[in-house]
Amino acid sequence: MIEIIQNYDNPQIRAKHDSSQWYLTKIGILVCIAILLPGRGMGQSYEGQWVGWLSQDGKRDTFTYQVGLEQKGDSFQGESFSATANAKATAQFQVIATAEGEQLVLQEIQQLSPKKPKWCLKYVQLNWSTQDGLPVLFGKWQANGCTPGTIWLQKKGKKIETSSTETLPFEMTGKWTGVLKQSDRDYGFYYAFELYPDQLGQSYIVSEANGGSATHELNWSFDAASQQLTLTEQAILEKSDGDWRWCIKSGTLKRSQDGLKYTLEGPWQGYLEGSDGSTMNCAPGILYLEKPILQQEQQSVAYAFEPYEAKLDRKVQVERLIEVQSETLRIKIWDNGTVDGDVVTIFLNGEQLVENFKVTKRKRGFPVKINTKGDNYLILHAEDLGDISPNTVAVSIDDGTREQVIILSSNLEESGALMIRKFQMKE
Repeated sequence: MIEIIQNYDNPQIRAKHDSSQWYLTKIGILVCIAILLPGRGMGQSYEGQWVGWLSQDGKRDTFTYQVGLEQKGDSFQGESFSATANAKATAQFQVIATAEGEQLVLQEIQQLSPKKPKWCLKYVQLNWSTQDGLPVLFGKWQANGCTPGTIWLQKKGKKIETSSTETLPFEMTGKWTGVLKQSDRDYGFYYAFELYPDQLGQSYIVSEANGGSATHELNWSFDAASQQLTLTEQAILEKSDGDWRWCIKSGTLKRSQDGLKYTLEGPWQGYLEGSDGSTMNCAPGILYLEKPILQQEQQSVAYAFEPYEAKLDRKVQVERLIEVQSETLRIKIWDNGTVDGDVVTIFLNGEQLVENFKVTKRKRGFPVKINTKGDNYLILHAEDLGDISPNTVAVSIDDGTREQVIILSSNLEESGALMIRKFQMKE
């Protein structure tokens, strides 16, 4: 629950939270900005009703939060409303705000209700963006004597239509995600690599059976004429099972474009860790990796994850992209490897599909509906990594026409995401 100043009549606490000094300081800043920078920041429409949530750093409780603003000259006035998740505790505030560029500076200056206890009077610099065609404001709030946190708001009203669908320039560098198959095994490995501009990089592999996971150092080069990537793994940087011997792999992968993604595919060969490398004593196999093609309208993909990243302190990495034929899907998740106690929470477009789910070999399924006029994002949030880090979960997406299975990987710093798009026939 958000911190409420319970003993406001206590002289020591009252001195610490002297509202007059707090108001005057912040109001002075806002008025000075409005005087010195008249007319700036009026390109965005901040007037109207905004709804969303409020959180505090290090706390799981989330509050609903609403703001109504009316423009008065170069500034804004209005009221905000906050409530606990169960709505048992609520508070209403008088607010003032001023705009500068794509940022709104907002201050709660007076608690209108209840009279007691006193709540935090929040000050926040909100950044402007859009999500699902609607304006979004988000930023870190602070208040005297209170743990700071994050506010996220979306404006009620008509959607902002975008018309740009220009494809962004391709870059070989960055993260590629997929699967490694080996001829002597009936299961695959989750496989990904990060390519750096200096032709160095790191690969990452997770076994569906024994071995756990490992990270390799690698070298790479790309021949534009043949559209081929040459990959050579070097030393093992880290592995979860000290007794397991991994293959040190090399291969030449063909780059292609498949709809909304780039692919790398080709044979690999390798030698067993600890051998001299003169004999390729690992059973060979096939490597397949993907990288989503982003378009101009998707440059704002990062903002779609801002609320998630701010609230849960995780970065999001879009690992795979799929197209589906229907807006109604059935999603299944299960452990594709060794059952080691992985616990996950799954989000689809910011909504929780399943919380603190202990993943096993038994498939957990649930029906969902997706947005047909934009991109949808399924995020795998790791709650517990189990005995083998990271969490790797098989995800099945069935649109009634075909079932597509991919593997997502997440740890306690970064969450893997799947981009889902409804197939559109070109005219």
